[in-house]
Amino acid sequence: MIDADQESEKQLPIRELSARTHVNTVTLRAWERRYGLLTPQRTPKGHRIYSEKDVIKVERILSFVARGVPISKVKTLFQEDIVEEIQINITEEWQDSVAELIAAVESFSLTKVEHLIHKSFVNYPVQICRDRLMNPVFDELVLKDDSGASLGFAESELIRYVLMRLSTKVTRKKSFDTVILIAGNQTPIWSLALMALELYDAKFSVNLITRALSVAGGIELAGKCKHAYVVFYQDGIWKGNDQKVATTGLLNNDRLCLFGTAAALTQLVTEGRVFRDAKGCVGGLLKLQKNH
Repeated sequence: MIDADQESEKQLPIRELSARTHVNTVTLRAWERRYGLLTPQRTPKGHRIYSEKDVIKVERILSFVARGVPISKVKTLFQEDIVEEIQINITEEWQDSVAELIAAVESFSLTKVEHLIHKSFVNYPVQICRDRLMNPVFDELVLKDDSGASLGFAESELIRYVLMRLSTKVTRKKSFDTVILIAGNQTPIWSLALMALELYDAKFSVNLITRALSVAGGIELAGKCKHAYVVFYQDGIWKGNDQKVATTGLLNNDRLCLFGTAAALTQLVTEGRVFRDAKGCVGGLLKLQKNH
Protein backbone atom coordinates (compact mmCIF):
# COMPACT_ATOMS: atom_id res chain seq x y z
CA MET A 1 0.00 0.00 0.00
CA ILE A 2 1.05 3.63 -0.47
CA ASP A 3 2.52 5.20 2.69
CA ALA A 4 2.45 8.84 3.80
CA ASP A 5 5.91 9.64 2.41
CA GLN A 6 4.95 8.15 -0.94
CA GLU A 7 1.78 10.26 -1.07
CA SER A 8 3.85 13.45 -0.70
CA GLU A 9 5.92 12.55 -3.79
CA LYS A 10 4.95 12.41 -7.43
CA GLN A 11 3.58 8.95 -8.11
CA LEU A 12 4.62 7.22 -11.30
CA PRO A 13 2.94 4.16 -12.80
CA ILE A 14 5.30 1.59 -14.31
CA ARG A 15 4.62 2.77 -17.86
CA GLU A 16 5.79 6.28 -16.92
CA LEU A 17 8.91 4.96 -15.19
CA SER A 18 9.58 2.98 -18.36
CA ALA A 19 9.11 6.07 -20.53
CA ARG A 20 11.39 8.17 -18.32
CA THR A 21 14.22 5.62 -18.20
CA HIS A 22 13.69 3.78 -21.54
CA VAL A 23 13.73 0.46 -19.69
CA ASN A 24 11.03 -1.96 -20.80
CA THR A 25 8.30 -2.70 -18.24
CA VAL A 26 9.12 -6.42 -18.49
CA THR A 27 12.71 -5.67 -17.45
CA LEU A 28 11.59 -3.42 -14.59
CA ARG A 29 9.43 -6.25 -13.24
CA ALA A 30 12.32 -8.70 -13.61
CA TRP A 31 14.60 -6.37 -11.63
CA GLU A 32 11.98 -6.35 -8.88
CA ARG A 33 11.01 -10.03 -8.76
CA ARG A 34 14.27 -11.79 -9.60
CA TYR A 35 16.88 -9.45 -8.19
CA GLY A 36 15.14 -7.33 -5.53
CA LEU A 37 16.41 -4.08 -7.02
CA LEU A 38 13.11 -2.19 -6.93
CA THR A 39 10.43 -2.12 -4.23
CA PRO A 40 7.44 -0.24 -5.63
CA GLN A 41 4.47 0.74 -3.53
CA ARG A 42 1.05 -0.66 -4.47
CA THR A 43 -2.30 0.98 -5.04
CA PRO A 44 -5.39 -0.59 -3.43
CA LYS A 45 -5.93 -2.39 -6.75
CA GLY A 46 -2.39 -3.78 -6.71
CA HIS A 47 -0.84 -1.56 -9.38
CA ARG A 48 2.84 -0.66 -8.96
CA ILE A 49 3.60 2.95 -8.05
CA TYR A 50 7.09 4.49 -8.21
CA SER A 51 8.66 7.79 -7.16
CA GLU A 52 11.38 10.12 -8.41
CA LYS A 53 13.78 8.20 -6.16
CA ASP A 54 13.04 5.11 -8.22
CA VAL A 55 13.90 7.02 -11.40
CA ILE A 56 17.29 7.85 -9.89
CA LYS A 57 17.77 4.26 -8.76
CA VAL A 58 17.01 2.88 -12.23
CA GLU A 59 19.46 5.34 -13.75
CA ARG A 60 22.11 4.16 -11.29
CA ILE A 61 21.37 0.52 -12.14
CA LEU A 62 21.84 1.43 -15.80
CA SER A 63 25.19 3.04 -15.02
CA PHE A 64 26.37 -0.18 -13.36
CA VAL A 65 25.27 -2.55 -16.12
CA ALA A 66 26.70 -0.19 -18.76
CA ARG A 67 30.11 -0.75 -17.15
CA GLY A 68 29.75 -4.49 -17.47
CA VAL A 69 28.27 -5.37 -14.09
CA PRO A 70 25.93 -8.40 -14.36
CA ILE A 71 22.46 -7.54 -13.12
CA SER A 72 22.76 -10.31 -10.52
CA LYS A 73 25.65 -8.41 -8.88
CA VAL A 74 24.07 -4.94 -8.76
CA LYS A 75 22.21 -5.43 -5.47
CA THR A 76 25.48 -6.27 -3.70
CA LEU A 77 27.00 -3.01 -4.94
CA PHE A 78 24.04 -1.08 -3.52
CA GLN A 79 24.30 -2.88 -0.18
CA GLU A 80 28.02 -2.18 0.08
CA ASP A 81 27.41 1.47 -0.83
CA ILE A 82 30.02 1.45 -3.58
CA VAL A 83 30.87 4.97 -4.76
CA GLU A 84 29.87 6.07 -8.24
CA GLU A 85 33.36 6.34 -9.70
CA ILE A 86 34.27 2.68 -9.78
CA GLN A 87 36.21 0.84 -12.42
CA ILE A 88 34.67 -2.44 -13.55
CA ASN A 89 35.88 -4.37 -16.56
CA ILE A 90 33.71 -6.48 -18.77
CA THR A 91 33.15 -9.59 -16.68
CA GLU A 92 33.55 -13.23 -17.50
CA GLU A 93 29.76 -13.55 -17.23
CA TRP A 94 29.26 -11.45 -20.37
CA GLN A 95 32.05 -13.30 -22.15
CA ASP A 96 30.36 -16.58 -21.23
CA SER A 97 27.03 -15.27 -22.56
CA VAL A 98 28.65 -14.35 -25.88
CA ALA A 99 30.31 -17.77 -26.15
CA GLU A 100 27.09 -19.57 -25.23
CA LEU A 101 25.03 -17.73 -27.85
CA ILE A 102 27.65 -18.33 -30.55
CA ALA A 103 27.71 -22.05 -29.71
CA ALA A 104 23.90 -22.19 -29.96
CA VAL A 105 23.99 -20.43 -33.33
CA GLU A 106 26.68 -22.76 -34.64
CA SER A 107 24.56 -25.77 -33.65
CA PHE A 108 21.56 -24.13 -35.39
CA SER A 109 19.39 -24.68 -32.32
CA LEU A 110 16.24 -22.58 -32.73
CA THR A 111 15.07 -23.24 -29.17
CA LYS A 112 18.41 -22.48 -27.52
CA VAL A 113 19.05 -19.30 -29.50
CA GLU A 114 15.57 -17.98 -28.78
CA HIS A 115 15.96 -18.77 -25.07
CA LEU A 116 19.33 -17.02 -24.78
CA ILE A 117 18.18 -13.93 -26.66
CA HIS A 118 14.99 -13.70 -24.61
CA LYS A 119 16.84 -14.14 -21.31
CA SER A 120 19.24 -11.31 -22.08
CA PHE A 121 16.62 -8.86 -23.33
CA VAL A 122 14.37 -9.51 -20.34
CA ASN A 123 17.13 -8.78 -17.83
CA TYR A 124 18.88 -5.90 -19.60
CA PRO A 125 17.91 -2.81 -21.62
CA VAL A 126 18.39 -3.02 -25.38
CA GLN A 127 21.47 -0.81 -25.51
CA ILE A 128 23.27 -3.03 -22.99
CA CYS A 129 22.36 -6.20 -24.91
CA ARG A 130 23.55 -4.57 -28.11
CA ASP A 131 26.93 -3.44 -26.75
CA ARG A 132 27.73 -6.39 -24.48
CA LEU A 133 26.17 -9.32 -26.33
CA MET A 134 24.91 -8.86 -29.88
CA ASN A 135 27.73 -6.71 -31.27
CA PRO A 136 30.45 -9.14 -30.06
CA VAL A 137 28.43 -12.12 -31.34
CA PHE A 138 27.94 -10.68 -34.83
CA ASP A 139 31.55 -9.42 -34.95
CA GLU A 140 32.69 -13.01 -34.50
CA LEU A 141 30.10 -14.62 -36.76
CA VAL A 142 30.96 -12.35 -39.69
CA LEU A 143 34.48 -13.83 -39.63
CA LYS A 144 33.35 -17.45 -39.74
CA ASP A 145 34.27 -19.45 -42.84
CA ASP A 146 30.85 -21.04 -43.42
CA SER A 147 29.56 -19.03 -46.39
CA GLY A 148 27.50 -16.80 -44.08
CA ALA A 149 25.31 -19.65 -42.76
CA SER A 150 25.77 -18.87 -39.05
CA LEU A 151 25.51 -15.12 -39.59
CA GLY A 152 22.30 -15.46 -41.59
CA PHE A 153 20.76 -17.82 -39.04
CA ALA A 154 21.61 -15.52 -36.11
CA GLU A 155 20.25 -12.46 -37.92
CA SER A 156 17.02 -14.22 -38.82
CA GLU A 157 16.46 -15.41 -35.24
CA LEU A 158 17.13 -11.95 -33.78
CA ILE A 159 14.73 -10.34 -36.25
CA ARG A 160 12.12 -12.99 -35.43
CA TYR A 161 12.44 -12.19 -31.72
CA VAL A 162 12.22 -8.44 -32.36
CA LEU A 163 9.10 -8.80 -34.50
CA MET A 164 7.52 -10.90 -31.76
CA ARG A 165 8.26 -8.16 -29.21
CA LEU A 166 6.96 -5.44 -31.51
CA SER A 167 3.71 -7.34 -32.01
CA THR A 168 3.07 -7.71 -28.28
CA LYS A 169 -0.35 -6.34 -27.42
CA VAL A 170 0.55 -3.25 -25.44
CA THR A 171 -1.73 -0.22 -25.53
CA ARG A 172 -0.11 2.60 -27.46
CA LYS A 173 -1.66 6.04 -27.06
CA LYS A 174 -2.67 7.75 -30.29
CA SER A 175 -0.28 10.55 -29.34
CA PHE A 176 2.71 8.19 -29.61
CA ASP A 177 4.77 8.90 -32.71
CA THR A 178 5.21 6.25 -35.38
CA VAL A 179 8.63 5.48 -36.83
CA ILE A 180 9.34 3.29 -39.85
CA LEU A 181 12.79 1.71 -40.09
CA ILE A 182 14.28 0.79 -43.47
CA ALA A 183 17.63 -0.85 -44.24
CA GLY A 184 19.47 -0.15 -47.47
CA ASN A 185 21.17 -2.78 -49.59
CA GLN A 186 24.23 -4.51 -48.10
CA THR A 187 23.31 -3.18 -44.66
CA PRO A 188 22.84 -5.39 -41.55
CA ILE A 189 19.13 -5.46 -40.77
CA TRP A 190 19.89 -6.99 -37.34
CA SER A 191 21.37 -3.66 -36.24
CA LEU A 192 18.19 -1.86 -37.31
CA ALA A 193 16.12 -4.50 -35.49
CA LEU A 194 17.87 -3.63 -32.21
CA MET A 195 17.15 0.02 -32.86
CA ALA A 196 13.50 -0.91 -33.33
CA LEU A 197 13.38 -2.40 -29.84
CA GLU A 198 15.11 0.63 -28.34
CA LEU A 199 12.59 2.99 -29.92
CA TYR A 200 9.73 0.72 -28.88
CA ASP A 201 10.91 0.97 -25.26
CA ALA A 202 11.02 4.76 -25.71
CA LYS A 203 7.27 4.54 -26.47
CA PHE A 204 7.34 4.93 -30.24
CA SER A 205 5.03 2.85 -32.40
CA VAL A 206 7.58 1.02 -34.56
CA ASN A 207 7.34 -0.62 -37.99
CA LEU A 208 10.42 -2.53 -39.09
CA ILE A 209 10.71 -3.20 -42.83
CA THR A 210 12.48 -6.57 -43.00
CA ARG A 211 13.40 -6.43 -46.69
CA ALA A 212 16.34 -4.28 -47.78
CA LEU A 213 15.43 -1.47 -50.20
CA SER A 214 17.41 0.65 -52.63
CA VAL A 215 17.99 4.28 -51.68
CA ALA A 216 15.39 5.35 -54.25
CA GLY A 217 12.90 2.80 -52.90
CA GLY A 218 13.47 3.86 -49.30
CA ILE A 219 13.06 7.57 -50.07
CA GLU A 220 9.95 6.82 -52.13
CA LEU A 221 8.40 4.91 -49.23
CA ALA A 222 9.33 7.70 -46.81
CA GLY A 223 7.51 10.22 -49.00
CA LYS A 224 4.31 8.18 -48.81
CA CYS A 225 4.38 7.93 -45.00
CA LYS A 226 3.66 11.57 -44.27
CA HIS A 227 2.57 11.12 -40.64
CA ALA A 228 5.51 8.97 -39.51
CA TYR A 229 9.20 9.42 -38.94
CA VAL A 230 11.21 7.32 -41.38
CA VAL A 231 14.78 6.17 -40.74
CA PHE A 232 16.83 4.95 -43.70
CA TYR A 233 19.98 3.08 -42.70
CA GLN A 234 22.78 2.77 -45.26
CA ASP A 235 26.32 1.60 -44.59
CA GLY A 236 29.18 1.64 -47.09
CA ILE A 237 29.28 4.46 -49.62
CA TRP A 238 26.69 6.01 -51.90
CA LYS A 239 26.54 4.62 -55.43
CA GLY A 240 25.55 6.44 -58.61
CA ASN A 241 23.09 9.22 -57.82
CA ASP A 242 22.10 7.79 -54.41
CA GLN A 243 23.54 10.76 -52.53
CA LYS A 244 21.50 13.18 -54.66
CA VAL A 245 18.34 11.13 -54.09
CA ALA A 246 18.97 11.03 -50.32
CA THR A 247 19.70 14.77 -50.13
CA THR A 248 16.55 15.62 -52.07
CA GLY A 249 14.56 13.35 -49.77
CA LEU A 250 15.88 15.15 -46.69
CA LEU A 251 15.03 18.56 -48.13
CA ASN A 252 11.48 17.49 -49.04
CA ASN A 253 10.65 15.53 -45.89
CA ASP A 254 11.40 16.94 -42.44
CA ARG A 255 10.52 13.60 -40.82
CA LEU A 256 13.16 11.64 -42.75
CA CYS A 257 16.36 10.68 -40.94
CA LEU A 258 19.46 8.97 -42.32
CA PHE A 259 22.09 7.05 -40.46
CA GLY A 260 25.06 4.86 -41.28
CA THR A 261 28.52 5.37 -42.72
CA ALA A 262 27.26 6.43 -46.16
CA ALA A 263 25.39 9.46 -44.82
CA ALA A 264 28.10 10.32 -42.27
CA LEU A 265 30.99 10.16 -44.74
CA THR A 266 29.32 12.50 -47.21
CA GLN A 267 28.52 14.99 -44.42
CA LEU A 268 25.01 15.77 -45.60
CA VAL A 269 23.92 19.02 -43.97
CA THR A 270 20.54 18.97 -42.24
CA GLU A 271 19.15 20.04 -38.91
CA GLY A 272 19.97 17.01 -36.74
CA ARG A 273 18.63 14.32 -39.08
CA VAL A 274 21.83 12.61 -40.26
CA PHE A 275 23.68 10.29 -37.88
CA ARG A 276 26.64 7.93 -37.98
CA ASP A 277 25.25 5.30 -35.62
CA ALA A 278 22.06 3.97 -34.04
CA LYS A 279 22.71 5.62 -30.66
CA GLY A 280 22.90 9.07 -32.24
CA CYS A 281 19.83 8.39 -34.36
CA VAL A 282 17.73 7.30 -31.37
CA GLY A 283 18.77 10.45 -29.50
CA GLY A 284 17.94 12.57 -32.54
CA LEU A 285 14.48 11.03 -32.88
CA LEU A 286 13.75 11.71 -29.23
CA LYS A 287 14.64 15.37 -29.79
CA LEU A 288 12.49 15.57 -32.90
CA GLN A 289 9.65 13.98 -30.96
CA LYS A 290 9.82 16.72 -28.33
CA ASN A 291 9.95 19.50 -30.90
CA HIS A 292 6.91 18.37 -32.94
